[in-house]
Amino acid sequence: LHSAILPMLAVLAARALGIPMPDASQDESLGKQLWMSTPETTQPPAGIPANYALQPARRAQPPSGAHVAAPKDRDTTDEFAHIARFDKATDLHARAPGYQNQTATIKGIVSALDPNQQSALDGGNPLAFKSKTHPYTPNTRLFDQSKFKLPLPTNRWWLNLMIEQGADPIHPYPYVVKCMQNASSVGFPRFNIDQAHVTSDQPADWTVGDGNQALTQRKVTGADALGVEVTWTGSSGAQMCSRFYKGMAFQTFEMQNMAPRLTTIHAVLKVEQLTRAVLSAQEDAAQVQRDVSDMPLMTKVTLNDGSQWLVTSKPGITWQQQGSSTLQPQNINGSYTGFVQLAHLGDQPANNINVLQRYAGTYPTAGAVTYAQVQGSDGTGRSSNVVFMYQTNTAASSDSTHVYNTSSVSTTMQLLSFVLPHHADHINGTSILSNGLSGYRCAKGPLTAVAGNLISYNQPLQQRPGFAGPGALADGDKSQLQQQLLRDAATSTNVTAEDPYFFGKGAAKVARLYQIAQEVGDATTAAALGKKLVALLTPWLVAQSNSDPLVYDSTWGGVVSTLGISDPSLDFGQGRYNDHHFHYGYFLYAGAVLAKYDVNAFAPLREPLSQLLRDYANPSASDAQFPFMRHFDPYDGHSWAAGLFTFADGRNQESTGEALNAYYAAYLYAQALGLQETAEFYEIILNMEAASGRRYWHPTRAQAAQLYGKPFVHNAVGILWSSKADYVTFFGANPEYVYGIQMLPFTPASGMLIKQDWVREAWCPDNSTCADGMKPAAQSASKNGWAQFLYTAYALVDRNAALDNAAACTPDDGNTLTNTLHWIYTNQQLAIDSN
Repeated sequence: LHSAILPMLAVLAARALGIPMPDASQDESLGKQLWMSTPETTQPPAGIPANYALQPARRAQPPSGAHVAAPKDRDTTDEFAHIARFDKATDLHARAPGYQNQTATIKGIVSALDPNQQSALDGGNPLAFKSKTHPYTPNTRLFDQSKFKLPLPTNRWWLNLMIEQGADPIHPYPYVVKCMQNASSVGFPRFNIDQAHVTSDQPADWTVGDGNQALTQRKVTGADALGVEVTWTGSSGAQMCSRFYKGMAFQTFEMQNMAPRLTTIHAVLKVEQLTRAVLSAQEDAAQVQRDVSDMPLMTKVTLNDGSQWLVTSKPGITWQQQGSSTLQPQNINGSYTGFVQLAHLGDQPANNINVLQRYAGTYPTAGAVTYAQVQGSDGTGRSSNVVFMYQTNTAASSDSTHVYNTSSVSTTMQLLSFVLPHHADHINGTSILSNGLSGYRCAKGPLTAVAGNLISYNQPLQQRPGFAGPGALADGDKSQLQQQLLRDAATSTNVTAEDPYFFGKGAAKVARLYQIAQEVGDATTAAALGKKLVALLTPWLVAQSNSDPLVYDSTWGGVVSTLGISDPSLDFGQGRYNDHHFHYGYFLYAGAVLAKYDVNAFAPLREPLSQLLRDYANPSASDAQFPFMRHFDPYDGHSWAAGLFTFADGRNQESTGEALNAYYAAYLYAQALGLQETAEFYEIILNMEAASGRRYWHPTRAQAAQLYGKPFVHNAVGILWSSKADYVTFFGANPEYVYGIQMLPFTPASGMLIKQDWVREAWCPDNSTCADGMKPAAQSASKNGWAQFLYTAYALVDRNAALDNAAACTPDDGNTLTNTLHWIYTNQQLAIDSN
């Protein structure tokens, strides 16, 4: 074991023994400790100190895929070749004749930014931070080192496969998968719902392996924008490979020189071999019929838990039951080379099997994402198309006559997959199956079946957030704001925090005052605040003379804190890549404001700030020092926060407000530097993060019932994981924590996430109907910083009541009354427009 793991093991062992763990914010030393969720349910630490209201500390957080957008006007066959830079086999597939036929469909897509070029943020300068090797070294037994080079992935949705012993599951919706050394399990989660949690049982319904036990080693052998490839090898040339992508209806295993064996944790009740595809009366046989020789052999298996599965294979395997829980080939003498697929038949097996049979045999071999150029202009409905492109095994088979999905053609060799609720809200309706699949879901809610190798949905873009507030200041408001600005400039700019998170919040707080001083035309106060901001940032970014210097981790590829790299429980796990977008987003906001108003003062800070931005939101996939978009997951439409920590529940994100702030800061920074293409790319990411935040963390109660199910009917989710949702936070279960962490910090971009209708319903003044509403939460918070956040949001409903109550609260350590007043004053027009 690496020595850096030992402190974490101590924490986990204490929890297993029932020993109460200290809260993360009780004092300066504990303020940097990492508190981690258990796999079963997320419970808060034992005690929440009275002074916590002013210290919303960071906590253990977990990520995403390695997404690559298509470059401008470039043949998308080359796109797959680049995405498959870890996978030479996929490179060959991308150039197969069958795939060429999809070019016409894709040709019109022009991406906002070419990620295969050097980023404009990368000036080719030396690293701004001293290099240091990480004591937590990659487990090279788990991945192919020839395919994965520096920088290594640290926050991807499938990262459980590459860290620790690789034993925890991954969650390619709607399934859960574990990859052991000699086999893989596939399960169909059952969700359990109570008032505070939506959890899943994560079963290993099936285990796919070799009957001769020839497989002895598994490694991650490739990754792309949307998924990951795992390969098992062993004796006598035995090999098995699977590419896991979210949303696939089938889980597919390619096999070479194997004796396939399927075992289940249940008892097998019935095995039925199907001789032909079953067509429903509503289907057009001319469109869905398929040559029998082209179809895989299909078997329906009924288990004693009440579930039914479709097992397909090509060349066809006649499965024979052995004992109560094992299936082995009856018609295979010696080794087998081909593929086996498994699909759960959902809650309507008779209908679902009709759909699944028609698409059996097609599976993805590569995936790509394009964030298309923004269309429209302000006031006329601006949007961007987000496009998922999959290459499939049928496309790579040199079948030049293969027909791909278009708006007018349907074919049974298309890819069958699922999309999430936020995709279905804006997807091209022709892709959705009219006679779809029922009974498939994930932690984010019901899944919708779609057909096609290309899935495009339209991402609406909200009004561009600027440096200034969204509305003009009235004269009376401006006067009040100027007076409070003078008070806060004199008393609220002393930032003493020594860790990156709290220091970043403090620096961003001063930057907000600096920005507001510019808006109200107070040149004297602005000049003083600008100098203060430079004085705060210089020791961290230029002199590196602070007590916890940032360093470049040459082992994984990123910027981490000195304490964090030495101990995973310090600095909220940021040494293991937890929360980098939360932490560094504050730094980048401060740098963006300085860049806008004082270019000369900003100049020495530009390179280190640009490297921090490349650390968490690098727009270039060709960067040799930082990975592409470390946290952001294009399929889920939001970031995952946790880094090099493994969780049985998969990845998670808690603070949508801070995730929004990270990409808002990136957008402003690119704008201030005049990097228009980069800014447009960040604007798309910002809107995606905001849209997913509203959909999954900020639901109406009706939406919560639809997504999560009763009795989990809240207006906020505290932590959303790959496989569960919690109405708690990592630092407590109080409703004000759950609501507040989904909104802070309040900036001109916050209105992208916080909407009037949501606040009105969440306020819930009738305690008898919803005691977890914002109003009772704000009242119980006793006028602390959490209460101020809630009252600030309430300004969208009742400005006067919000002003009176917010002004009476003590601000959070990353906030000021000046900023609170500014947000209320400049968002007044939004409330009027909504009314």
